[in-house]
Amino acid sequence: MKRIGSDEVATLMKRAKDFLATGDIPAARLLLERAAEEGQDASAALLLARTYDPVVLGNSDVRNITAEPAKARAWYTKAAQFGSAEAQQRLAQLDH
Repeated sequence: MKRIGSDEVATLMKRAKDFLATGDIPAARLLLERAAEEGQDASAALLLARTYDPVVLGNSDVRNITAEPAKARAWYTKAAQFGSAEAQQRLAQLDH
């Protein structure tokens, strides 16, 4: 897999955050996944995990975004592998 540079990761992160701010979670997920996978970026993986986390999303999401705990756990794990202490804490919380 081709690695992308930090400038491109930063651009993807900015665009993803803009999408999240407007409630377009599916579009944000695509950008965050690319930044996380190709840029091996912990903050992108952490933010992506949150878009799947039922605790973060809540129970009643009017946009019909479904929480996916297994995907949240997988992305928190990747974020932790990329060096995110916050992701490690969240994984510990999920285990309880």
